[in-house]
Amino acid sequence: MFLIFRKISQSNVKHVVAKNYENQVFILSSRKLSIVPSVYDGEKDPAPKFFSTNVQVLLKRLTRPDFAKVFRKRKNHDMPILRTPTYKFLTNEELEAEIVKANNKAEKLLQMPPVVKTNQPINDVLSEDPALVGYDTAKYLFTDITFGVANEHRIIVERDPDGILRSCDYDLRKRLNQVYFPIQGRKIREPQMFTDTEKLNSLLERQEYEFILDRACLQYEPDEFSYQKVTSITYQHVDMNTNYSLLRSTRHFGPMTFYLTWHSNIDNLMLELLQSGAIREAVLLVALRHEILTDITNGDKLQAIVQQILPTPVQLTKPECLTEEDIQLDNKCVECIEKYVLTNSAMKSQHELALQGFREYYQHLIELSRGLQIAHGKASN
Repeated sequence: MFLIFRKISQSNVKHVVAKNYENQVFILSSRKLSIVPSVYDGEKDPAPKFFSTNVQVLLKRLTRPDFAKVFRKRKNHDMPILRTPTYKFLTNEELEAEIVKANNKAEKLLQMPPVVKTNQPINDVLSEDPALVGYDTAKYLFTDITFGVANEHRIIVERDPDGILRSCDYDLRKRLNQVYFPIQGRKIREPQMFTDTEKLNSLLERQEYEFILDRACLQYEPDEFSYQKVTSITYQHVDMNTNYSLLRSTRHFGPMTFYLTWHSNIDNLMLELLQSGAIREAVLLVALRHEILTDITNGDKLQAIVQQILPTPVQLTKPECLTEEDIQLDNKCVECIEKYVLTNSAMKSQHELALQGFREYYQHLIELSRGLQIAHGKASN
């Protein structure tokens, strides 16, 4: 038996211990989180862009809704026993009504968390009363507990020992609101999975992205620095490891795509789309960049192609047969991506290679589809 201690900087591993005993090898690693979070705290407010109609349409389409994933079974501590499925015999009209209900329910489940600017500290002094200086050493907090008032509009003030009456800052407001009007699942103290870097890193290494983001949405408000810090780290980890499929068909894929686009970092996602053959989604991603950053040439022509893509069905898998309309539209998409790679891509060689692979695959698919159409035409004669 022997032990080996080694330091590997390339994989960001602090210590590696390898134990060889009876032809078995065990590797123990301790990793440090080295991602620098970036939040929406600049002069530009992302909310107007995020909530614009065009951006919302593009983000929802890029989410690639898949009912099999949206309505999958989840672990729920409130429901220890799974519900028994119900089977019904329906007419065509009733079936269409159920499909509409399923679409509406899926749209609610895929409702994206808002993207807004971080809140600014509250420095609102209401009054100064020198007569109260030294009256007590503790602060006094006054909270309006009227039912039906939104938490963000609730009046909460504090009287300092120096006699100053001021509005409470966001952190204190949040804690008091949670005391008097608790939100189920939210903790007064931050969970250790967010405050302890090692625990958060462990969840990221296990690719528990959706769990992290769901818990962050429950614990924080969208304009909190802590929320944007956690989501930023998670989005970057997904992007670094190209694990986009784990967030597709979830409510977090849209905000992640917006985050990457806002920071001009869509090249890895673009490469993944080209390698998977999602050429139309690649064009939608370029259109999203143009809506947010407005740095794409021939924006009018790009918008015309987007209007042709949106009415087509979402491609959950690679197509097995093509129509002539599909071929014409996809050829336009390839031309659009070629221009993007030439003028805006920071990974030109990788994108060109992926695009070349798509062309070869697509040409083979065209020949196969046209051959099947000819064969069927001969058979019908």
